Amino acid sequence: METVTRRSVVTKIEGGWDGVEREGYVPGIATAVTRHTLIGHRKDDSCEPGPTSEVRYFDVPPGAVTRLEKHEHEHFVIVGHGTGHAIVGNTVTPIAQHDVVYVAPWEPHQFVNRGTESFGFFCMVPAARDISQELSADELAALLASPAGAYADPHGAPPPRKRLAQ
Repeated sequence: METVTRRSVVTKIEGGWDGVEREGYVPGIATAVTRHTLIGHRKDDSCEPGPTSEVRYFDVPPGAVTRLEKHEHEHFVIVGHGTGHAIVGNTVTPIAQHDVVYVAPWEPHQFVNRGTESFGFFCMVPAARDISQELSADELAALLASPAGAYADPHGAPPPRKRLAQ
C-alpha cells in the first residue's frame, strides 16, 4: 500500500494496474465486486502522511451491485467502462463511460450492473473519512417504494464494518 500512495503514475496493465492488488469490495471479504486502490489509503487522521484523497477503481460484474449505503463524506464517481445504473437518493439514472456522478453527504447510493458486460468506475473520496452506514428502516422503505427500488439491492454486498474503538 505504501508504494502506491507515493507514486505519481500508476500504469494500467491487463486486468488491473501495475503493482496494485485486486481486493474484494470489502478488504478481507471475497465479493463479486473488486476494488483497486490506485492512490492513497484510508486514514484515521488527515494529518497522517500521504495523499489527502483516495482514488479507487471498482469493477462490477454483470448482475452485481455495490453496497447500498450512506456516509458523511461526499464522493465522486467517473465511469471507466461499461454501463450501469446509479442510485443516488431515490432516483436511478443509467450511466455509461465518462459519465460523472456526485454523491452528497448522507445521500443513499448504490451502483448496479444489469448489463451483460463488466461495469467499472473510478471513485474519489477523502482519505480521512467516516465509515459507511446502512440506511435506516424508513430510508430503505422510501427508497424501495421509489422508482430506484426496482434497481436497488439492499443485500447485494456485505454491510459496512463497524470501526473498532481506538
